[in-house]
Amino acid sequence: MDKIVVGIDGSETARRALEWAAAEARLRGARLVVVHAWQQPAAALMSPYAPLLADPGSLAETARQTLTDTLKAADLSGLASEPEQLVVQGAAASALIDAAENSLLLVVGSRGRGGVAGLLLGSVSRQVAHESTVPVVIIPPTATASDAQTRERDG
Repeated sequence: MDKIVVGIDGSETARRALEWAAAEARLRGARLVVVHAWQQPAAALMSPYAPLLADPGSLAETARQTLTDTLKAADLSGLASEPEQLVVQGAAASALIDAAENSLLLVVGSRGRGGVAGLLLGSVSRQVAHESTVPVVIIPPTATASDAQTRERDG
């Protein structure tokens, strides 16, 4: 079965990307793979308090909870199968590119949690757009799941 991969980070833009990707997966009868990547903060690793500030177990659990909460808030009805959930320790763009190998699409929000206000693309969306070997869909902050349905209806 074909798959569509979407990256989430807990942001509103990522939630919109998930809704769009789910709508597209319904239209294509594709499997949906939802990816959340996390890393230990570099500043915390350089601190003498690193074991307290950047506990990998705690960070991994927070990442799993972010993924769970985001999925609970999304309309995932009508999918061909339950979404596959991937929590990956590592750089977000690399995790997404790896997960999207041989997929129909890689979907990300235009901006996530980081970055400077006013940037059109965040660092992750920019990197996946440049390095992915599959088509990339970058969802702007105002996109909705119905945009995919309207596009399909209007051909």
